[in-house]
Amino acid sequence: MKTLGIDLGGTRIKFGVVEQGIILQESTCPTPVESGYEAVLEAMTANALDYIKAYQDIEYIGLGSPGLIDTKQGMVRYSNNFGWNDRPVCQDMKKILGKEVRIANDAQCAALGEALYGAGRGMSRMAMLTLGTGVGGGFVKDGKLETDGYGSMAYIFGHASISGRGRLCNCGRHGCLEAYASASAVALRGTEVLKRKMTAHEVFDTARGGDCLAGSVVDEFLEYLGAGAVNIANILRPEVIVIGGGVSGAGDMILPRLNEELRNGVYAYTYAPVQAVCAELGNSAGIVGAANL
Repeated sequence: MKTLGIDLGGTRIKFGVVEQGIILQESTCPTPVESGYEAVLEAMTANALDYIKAYQDIEYIGLGSPGLIDTKQGMVRYSNNFGWNDRPVCQDMKKILGKEVRIANDAQCAALGEALYGAGRGMSRMAMLTLGTGVGGGFVKDGKLETDGYGSMAYIFGHASISGRGRLCNCGRHGCLEAYASASAVALRGTEVLKRKMTAHEVFDTARGGDCLAGSVVDEFLEYLGAGAVNIANILRPEVIVIGGGVSGAGDMILPRLNEELRNGVYAYTYAPVQAVCAELGNSAGIVGAANL
């Protein structure tokens, strides 16, 4: 069965025709966020129509979107990055495309992709942390996302509080994991400590080269990421926690310390261990997961 997966991002929209976890064809286009909902809808449906014409056996469309998603109603209930409230995106797309459209949070789609075809293959319980501009998350049990009730609005790992009255998060609250463990947070902290403009990638590379100040930034990041991962492990008890997003490129620096934090912090670890691993599907996880909704 062929399905079309769409991964809606803040700067680009990714499309892919997927069959049994394999992307047969893919493309991207800019996300016209500043032009509003109708412009984004038009960009998604115009590209989707091209694929539907080329692959007439596409069964349905799956969409991964940022924000709080009502999967049952097919709506984006709230998306801070897009400024959307109660947008009936599935209904609007179906009217234009004539195909069934299913939706879930983008990070949960990435988690589903990894659970079915990536680092979580064969696991009955898998959690994922996506470390990019923000911190996203997802939890997959027996190859499925929880979508009933408020399930589709759960697993907002990035806004779990790990530091009481700590740093201000862009959500308006203090002490969120996202304010400490996102790529944005690492870049900001690196810029503060090293006194020059830094990206997260540059912070990790500088630390890898032996710079003590950059090393202190990475150590702090790992301490907070470890605290977040331990909380996830103790609450959900997945077999693995998959680390994805841009920061996962520094997996050689992240995984040893993160697994140490899990060994030391997870309750009764010996009897039900939780391991941190890097994502395998890279930027394709969201497309593959959306296509398998």
